[in-house]
Amino acid sequence: MDFDYFNFKSNNKVTKGSLILSQPLMKDLNFERSIILICEYNSEGSFGYKLNDKLNPDSIMSDLNQIIKENLYLGGPVENSYLNFIHSSDQIKDSVKITNDIYLGGNLDSVLEDAKNNVSDLKLKFFSGYSGWSAGQLDKEIEENSWIVINEYISNFIFDEIDEKFWTSFLSDKGGKNKIFSNYPKDPSLN
Repeated sequence: MDFDYFNFKSNNKVTKGSLILSQPLMKDLNFERSIILICEYNSEGSFGYKLNDKLNPDSIMSDLNQIIKENLYLGGPVENSYLNFIHSSDQIKDSVKITNDIYLGGNLDSVLEDAKNNVSDLKLKFFSGYSGWSAGQLDKEIEENSWIVINEYISNFIFDEIDEKFWTSFLSDKGGKNKIFSNYPKDPSLN
């Protein structure tokens, strides 16, 4: 059986709302074992947010609202002073629909007020910085096997507190070569 572990081509095409998972041997420490939600993808470029790089609220030296601090993730290596958020409400003014139940941005005061008042169906994540690609760059990285593209997923986990371990279990659940990739050590030379 001819099975080339290191030449896995993602069969999915990236779109707005795709998840991209870094390949197990990615050397860029900014994206090692990352899960990124693609919020925009077009001919001018693309951007998204890392979902599994939560910041410790106690380490944030800022006068940010406590709700933001408790739900803040490092969205990527670009413009870390930039703050944005995703949420689950179609009622937030000025937000942009990413998928049927994930929205980007909108009126921050409205979101914080709903969160403070424990609006039961509101889920959210805030991001410092983002992950961005110029025109064609992400497609090239996918062609070079840097990313695994996932378009079919149940989105309820997006707003959960997920970490690097989730990368492993998510890939494993997708089966096939993804299951094999999920078991790769970070540094195979240590085996």
